[in-house]
Amino acid sequence: MEKRTALITAAVVVTLVALCALVAKGCEAVAGGPVGTPEDLRAHVRATTGAGNAVYRALSPAPAGDPSPVKEGSSSCVDDFGFDDGDVTRSQPIYTWKLDFADGDDYRAAMKALEASWRADGRTVEKVERGIMTTFDDGIQVTFHRGWYSNEPELRAVGRCMRYRKAYDDGSYQYLYDENGDGTVDEYEQPDR
Repeated sequence: MEKRTALITAAVVVTLVALCALVAKGCEAVAGGPVGTPEDLRAHVRATTGAGNAVYRALSPAPAGDPSPVKEGSSSCVDDFGFDDGDVTRSQPIYTWKLDFADGDDYRAAMKALEASWRADGRTVEKVERGIMTTFDDGIQVTFHRGWYSNEPELRAVGRCMRYRKAYDDGSYQYLYDENGDGTVDEYEQPDR
């Protein structure tokens, strides 16, 4: 009888520990995920623009011009419930490449070739309004479409919303000023320029 009681007690303890771990993980998810460092954010920004640059280079026919991304802001990556304390903030890397194709036929051919390439790589391709989208590693979504306001072809890479500890002028990575998403705040991107 004592052996059975010990087994039941051990099973209850293991179940309670597992339940506590699940509740803690759930609370972290509701809070917005784990808190990283500025270096973690830098790596995610580089991965986001890296995914966009790789797709840009693979476009065929290739667009004309310089493949320079432009940073966008994210209105959805915010702490709506007040989980972030004073030294924690959130950022979501979003970068857009304007695409200059010779004509509409080149744009459509590039979209068709890109969709075939993504499918050949085993990626799920979603039809989105005015284009196509797939999700890369670490939740990075890449969309090839016509811009909602400009109606011009564009490529858009969207990383996940990330919580991280703010850097206070200690030489750490400052995402706010990294306009081209290369993971470095270049001299021309410095705020005092």
